[in-house]
Amino acid sequence: MPGSKGDGLVSGLILGFVIAFVFAVVISFIPADWFVNTTYRAILFALQVPAGLAFIPVATAVAGFRGESPRQVLLWACAGALAFDGLVLGFWPALYGQEGAALTAVATLLLWAFAWIMVAALIFAPTEPGKKAAVRR
Repeated sequence: MPGSKGDGLVSGLILGFVIAFVFAVVISFIPADWFVNTTYRAILFALQVPAGLAFIPVATAVAGFRGESPRQVLLWACAGALAFDGLVLGFWPALYGQEGAALTAVATLLLWAFAWIMVAALIFAPTEPGKKAAVRR
């Protein structure tokens, strides 16, 4: 049952909202040219592929506090961050500090990043509390 102890829903959603807010603030300090210049944008997109792995230790640490599955926490965190970004892009886009084409590029970059975070969660994040990350075969 969603929301029961151990499924990662509550801690994951909270983690996702917090991480999304922090990234929105960080994005507001990135020059717009980095998002509209094709070369810089390609570099930002390429960085998201390995960056998805960086969220596994964070989710594993959060999951450890409540005896939850790191994979579930990370997947719920993605859901929380997607919800946060969807609401903020729709109602408070100025939080990202970008406008026009740069803001559109930010939205696409966020979607791309979420895809890689979910891939990392499904392939590398442990399913059981207290286990280390490993490649799924």
